[in-house]
Amino acid sequence: MNIESYIHVARSQVGDERSSELKKEQAATDFEELFAKHLVKEMTKGSFEMTDGVSGMGGNSLYREFITDALSSELAAQRKLGMADLVMEYWGQTTEEVINQKSTEKNGSTT
Repeated sequence: MNIESYIHVARSQVGDERSSELKKEQAATDFEELFAKHLVKEMTKGSFEMTDGVSGMGGNSLYREFITDALSSELAAQRKLGMADLVMEYWGQTTEEVINQKSTEKNGSTT
């Protein structure tokens, strides 16, 4: 038996595990960005309305969309809202821990 074949298998398993972790990390960050986008959109809802009553101009909505995307991307990249961390923490738990946590929350809220 050749040790090179075992080393190759070990490297591929580590690579697969790391790839899985990176995918989870990216999904958590994408979720935080989506959450941030909705938050910023709601916070700036009335900020880009025209005050002179001129309608039909799409410049403000385009500008608002650009600002919303930029702010949400920056917030998600910095993980300022903590949503990505919560998602990663949740994924790090075992199924048994999640079930125990839910039953503890249920019992605690009924007393």
